[in-house]
Amino acid sequence: MKKLLLLFVVCILAFSIVACSQETPPPASNQTEEPDTEEPVEEPRGPVDLVMGTGSSGGTYFALGGAMSNAWNSFLKDQQITVTAQASGASVENINLINAGEMDLGMAMNNVAANAFAGTGAFNAPVTNVSSIGVVYNEVYQIVANAKTGAKNVEDLKGLKVAVGPAGSGTVGLTEKVLAAAGLDIDKDIKRQSDSFGDAATKMQDGHIDAACNVLAVPASSIIEMATVMDLSYVNISDEILATIQAEEPYFVRKIIPAGTYKDQAEDNYTITCKAALYCRADLDEDTVYYITKALYETNAEVAAAHATGKEIQLEGALEGITTPIHPGAARYFKEMGIEVPDNK
Repeated sequence: MKKLLLLFVVCILAFSIVACSQETPPPASNQTEEPDTEEPVEEPRGPVDLVMGTGSSGGTYFALGGAMSNAWNSFLKDQQITVTAQASGASVENINLINAGEMDLGMAMNNVAANAFAGTGAFNAPVTNVSSIGVVYNEVYQIVANAKTGAKNVEDLKGLKVAVGPAGSGTVGLTEKVLAAAGLDIDKDIKRQSDSFGDAATKMQDGHIDAACNVLAVPASSIIEMATVMDLSYVNISDEILATIQAEEPYFVRKIIPAGTYKDQAEDNYTITCKAALYCRADLDEDTVYYITKALYETNAEVAAAHATGKEIQLEGALEGITTPIHPGAARYFKEMGIEVPDNK
């Protein structure tokens, strides 16, 4: 009997020890944790400072580029993108500096860009770090002469002191083509001057040169100002000259500047035109170029308030005349806006 009682006590103690060694689980919570469904917050972009090449003082690129950069900097404030417009030798120099990585953006004539990609004309080898963004406006080649010279046609420039445009500009290359199509040698048949149009205007007023050439918007403020202080002759480009140029560079088409556009312009002025476009470094990141493209076509009203040419910056026709590769960032914007970007761009 005592043995049975002892065995019973031992079993009770063993059961108590096992029971005490087990932890009681905490009571279940009545609250159910919600899954984290918040969108990740995009980290702010770091500041992006860009330099845009324009042209020489007195030219459209210079004044228009300043108006564009001012409008863009306000528009892109939240993206922390700023653009500084910088004077340059215009088209050729802008393309070369972009290709070398010394400039981020720049305006250039579309025929100059085509030559750059082909490694022809003013370019010894094809560029490798340049992409197109889109058309800015129509460039109009304009030749004005002191009315005393009696120059009315390109052939009349023979023997005159002519400002053909600064070195490194698309103007000087085009002037050489125009003169050659008229049977004139730029180095032998005229007294070549390499002034910017602004400097040329001053020298014409002082009687130091006879004529000046440039690629400008219409009406060009520099020609308007010149016409207020001296009598000008507006030099015409014939159909024969145009046809000769088009045989090599079909980007150029006829442009007629209506009589009365400038002071004492009694007749229509027959000249030629091509497209001015914005170009960038090909290695510039896609987001930055996307926002620059957006700014280009969505601030045209603000730009036009500062420079009349701004009204020509239109999304419609943004890729007309561009035969060079479009940057992926620009292509992204155009596709969002319903504009087809050809595969070869």
